[in-house]
Amino acid sequence: VLKEKMHAGGSSLKLLDFFGVEEVYKKAAEKLITAGGLKYLFPIFVGRRIPKPAIQASRGVKAKRKWLAELKAQTIRVFYALTIHLDGQSPEEAMSRFVAKFVDDDLKYCDRLVELLVEYDDRARKAEYQFFLSDIEESLDDEQVALAAFDAKLAGGGDVYFRVAAVTAFICANSKRCHERILLQLKMQQSGISLVKDALNEFSSSLSDGSQKIHLELLEGKI
Repeated sequence: VLKEKMHAGGSSLKLLDFFGVEEVYKKAAEKLITAGGLKYLFPIFVGRRIPKPAIQASRGVKAKRKWLAELKAQTIRVFYALTIHLDGQSPEEAMSRFVAKFVDDDLKYCDRLVELLVEYDDRARKAEYQFFLSDIEESLDDEQVALAAFDAKLAGGGDVYFRVAAVTAFICANSKRCHERILLQLKMQQSGISLVKDALNEFSSSLSDGSQKIHLELLEGKI
């Protein structure tokens, strides 16, 4: 059943976004691991075994490109939700199994995290820059400008960038090998762990007090 859902045009990935504070979300996230869902998610994460697009998404190059981008972003959101819910008390060592996947295949999934970090950071920066090139801010006060610029950044890629950073921090905090590999890959990109820390800080600062904010602050402190 899980396999069928994962390949139903990719649309069911949205149903796997276990984001919420209720216990039912935690149990659902843990069930995904124990039911073997990672073997379907990780290939999608690196662009392999992509589910066939829904009919409307297969009509034209532009539609297919948009669908693939949404699929990639949704996979990242699922991973982020897993980092929120998985812990040392999760059944069948679910958290350890999730983290261990990033060590598989010569740590290629760690490399993918860095690739996505750089990609979405660049997208977010360009979106924010384009906002300030527009004339919109002339009709707004300073507070409104800041909010509008942040909204443009989120829409342009910042929302996914923040979540990639959170997943990266979670993996770094729970695997020394992954931490070392990610630092190496960031250095090769002429960057550093500040790329992750800055994203976590901006992400948590945008949230009101709550478990998600605490989670992000703890991750920032661990890396």
